[in-house]
Amino acid sequence: MSIAVFLGPSLPRAEAQAILAADYLPPVRQGDIYRLVQQRRPRAIAVIDGYFQEVPSVWHKEILWALDQGIAVYGAASMGALRAAELAPYGMVGHGKIYQAYSAGTYAPYHGEAFEDDDEVAVIHGPAELAFPALSDAMVDLRETFAAAAETGVIDAGLRDALTAAYKRRYYHHRSFEVLQEVAAEVGADAAQAAALQAWLPDGRGFQKKDDARGLLAALAAQAPESPVAAGDAQSFVFERTTLWAQFVEQAADPAAAISAAERGVLEELRLDPDLYAALRDVAVLHHRLDAMEPPPVADAAARRGALDRLRRRHGLMSRAALEAWAEDCDLDRAGLDRLLAFEAAVEAAAVAAGPALDRALLDVLRRDGRYPALAARARDKQQQLNPAERYATAHSALSSEALLDWYFEDCLGRGVPGDLAAYAAALGYDGVQGLLAALAREQAYRAAGGEMPEQKAAILRG
Repeated sequence: MSIAVFLGPSLPRAEAQAILAADYLPPVRQGDIYRLVQQRRPRAIAVIDGYFQEVPSVWHKEILWALDQGIAVYGAASMGALRAAELAPYGMVGHGKIYQAYSAGTYAPYHGEAFEDDDEVAVIHGPAELAFPALSDAMVDLRETFAAAAETGVIDAGLRDALTAAYKRRYYHHRSFEVLQEVAAEVGADAAQAAALQAWLPDGRGFQKKDDARGLLAALAAQAPESPVAAGDAQSFVFERTTLWAQFVEQAADPAAAISAAERGVLEELRLDPDLYAALRDVAVLHHRLDAMEPPPVADAAARRGALDRLRRRHGLMSRAALEAWAEDCDLDRAGLDRLLAFEAAVEAAAVAAGPALDRALLDVLRRDGRYPALAARARDKQQQLNPAERYATAHSALSSEALLDWYFEDCLGRGVPGDLAAYAAALGYDGVQGLLAALAREQAYRAAGGEMPEQKAAILRG
């Protein structure tokens, strides 16, 4: 592995990849850098985004440990800028205006106000499979925007400072340009200036986090990463392996340490149902193997959205509120939901990559689970019942395609016809929609000829 980049809402991953070819990982959290170095040992690490509140933030000492291991660590834009400002004396290399502001303690032109809080760069964001879309605006981007508006004469310095102070008083979840009109009214802004600012905003607003992220990636693409010793004016340090560090290493290396008390209770209930445990254990093995593999190629936006859509359809989570309630019921924080969706996308990518070989694996699973004999017996009976010429072709059916679909989905499965038949057919390994219709025609003809549906088959169809 060459360079690993922890990236989230600051910059779209597709745009980042166009600047720097690297291994892109989700926003960093505590333990991620330690595990990354232990398992893959990259040549360099760039921290752009990280978790602030949902889960423990990346620990300063694990970054120091990576530096002590001879790995260059860079930071910019968000969590990376904050940690780089704190650890620059020890060799972490910062980049960009936000990093410089954290280092100096003020953000120009707001020199009378300390710039030190992590909420300056914090935003709420969507899940990994939608590319971590920002759902609020960072305080630092608000600062940059109002400063630019004042510099160009759209507003005066007084309104610039008043708007900035009003936004700073708000919890970071509630900071957004969408509420600018409300905030302007709150500070008693001059109507003409407020209107001018709203008109200027679409073309004038600043994206400092995005600019700094781009800048760091461009710098890494332009030159080989420095070693920690050569980075800036870093002073030498002795990495102390304290008792607290030993506890951290033990927890980071032990997967059980990451399981909460609530989750342990769920596992206890599962183990009381041995049959269900045995069935899910096999799936968990595959989950674990996928987690341990190198990250799959990054999917495009449509594929990422598809992973989230599949999860929502599976559980009937058609609204954001329903998704959030489901995640809460499942004891999933934002990082946990991102991890689950990443697994969903990885499974789909692996299934597509397997191609026809997946059919062989499915047959072996059926044999292992004891379901093969019943399905094989039914398949043989269907072949005997149908006209020999129709056994593997489209059997005659008195139903039109629309009626055939309604019969199968509504009468047999008790659900509506999928809106995207092509996607449904592809997900089940049919040869397109025509392949699906051919299989349904054979099934309908078989039942019309008196073919029975064994209870095990009925259970499979009911899903």
